[in-house]
Amino acid sequence: MAFDTDGIGTLTERFAALWSGLTWADIPEADIAGIKDHVLDTLSVALAGARTSEAASVIRVLTTANGRQAGATVWGTPDRLPLSQAALANGTSAHARDFDDGGGAGHAGSTVIPAALAVAESASASGRDFLLATIAGYDVGYRSLLAIGGFAAHTGRGWHSSGTMGSLGAAAAAAKVLGLDAEKFANALGIAGSFTGGVWAFIDDGAMTKRLHPGKACETGVNAALLAQGGISGPHRIFESEFGGLFTTYNGGTGFREKALDGLGVNLNVASSYLKPYACCRGSHSTIDTVLGLMSSHGLRANKVKRVDITAGQTAYDMVNVYPIETVFDAQFSLPYAVSVTLVSGEAGLGQFEPPRLNEPEVRRVFDRISFTLDKSIGLEDGPRLHIELTDGTTIAMSAGNPTLAKGSAVQPMTHAEVVTKTHDLIDPIDPALANALISAVEKLDHAPDVTTLLNALKVSG
Repeated sequence: MAFDTDGIGTLTERFAALWSGLTWADIPEADIAGIKDHVLDTLSVALAGARTSEAASVIRVLTTANGRQAGATVWGTPDRLPLSQAALANGTSAHARDFDDGGGAGHAGSTVIPAALAVAESASASGRDFLLATIAGYDVGYRSLLAIGGFAAHTGRGWHSSGTMGSLGAAAAAAKVLGLDAEKFANALGIAGSFTGGVWAFIDDGAMTKRLHPGKACETGVNAALLAQGGISGPHRIFESEFGGLFTTYNGGTGFREKALDGLGVNLNVASSYLKPYACCRGSHSTIDTVLGLMSSHGLRANKVKRVDITAGQTAYDMVNVYPIETVFDAQFSLPYAVSVTLVSGEAGLGQFEPPRLNEPEVRRVFDRISFTLDKSIGLEDGPRLHIELTDGTTIAMSAGNPTLAKGSAVQPMTHAEVVTKTHDLIDPIDPALANALISAVEKLDHAPDVTTLLNALKVSG
């Protein structure tokens, strides 16, 4: 297959031409520091996630079918699986409690890092190789999502971007570790694009597929890169093809090529990603920020609240309006619940959602005083609107703002110290020494000859 080298090229050819050639020396220091925090965050939530029933079930099924001794490390266990299967298991663990980062194709870390690390382990790649590949995955995943209209439009059609465009991010990461040339790199992206999928139907009943989509994207990406390395071709016009291309399939024939290429090679889209300070859907985060801010600035407390009216646009209303609240999934996708536990406890960590606290009288009392209403004129980027009435008659009305710019974004970043604290919060209950080993391994990755020390920090005895 001829590769377009005239400077125009298809989207996948442009992505491949850039990322097959970029080296460590091309990466800004700020992006290196940033991606290390995203790696630490992702691996921390994955170690905690590996102990959940969803991830444990996936690991059990895969090890029963494949054995436990060959391939790449299954994080949080003593097991090993074939590369793509390990990526599936680890991606599921990383997303098992929806506490993983965002950006890239949706959930960036859980769709990229398991693929990059599984292949890096197999290829005896250096720490720098792994980090560079991870940045490639974040960038290609983000640009792929932009190409089909962005998160709000894609989600509004019912697609789960972590499962769809996440596959291309994972393929880019795996292809970069393998050192594929531009032709094979583009083939890997085309193969991955052919395998994409993931829909929001899980929102109706809390099905476990939500947790699996990033893992499936990682599995797809690893397989796509390996197949491309072996000479299998993928469609270079995977986005543009009028019949069966991603523009047609996912966005009614409309593509956003210029947006997808804007800043290519300059903005590597590490800073466009975000870390999660709160253990729930990102759609609730700007509202949690707002509530915590009011608690700090106005002395707002649960016992002072008479009524809270929340109004949101269609996408947010569809994403974070789950009821009844019976499981951790339900709690994580209910904005009224998130507001309730935040008002009662002053925080929104994993302990506020697992298990759900709605049976606690104070949480229930606040929850019952919250209404959630749809206003189709509100865009996702506008954020929900709050109207709070206090028991003394005071009213507070304000917009929560764009949830993608909430705490943890480049606008309000989490510091490295805050990421380290989150790591300890998640892993200390398993083993404090494990948390320290993981932090040390990630901080030294850019000087590590391979990823062995990092992998040793991810193994937990059975």
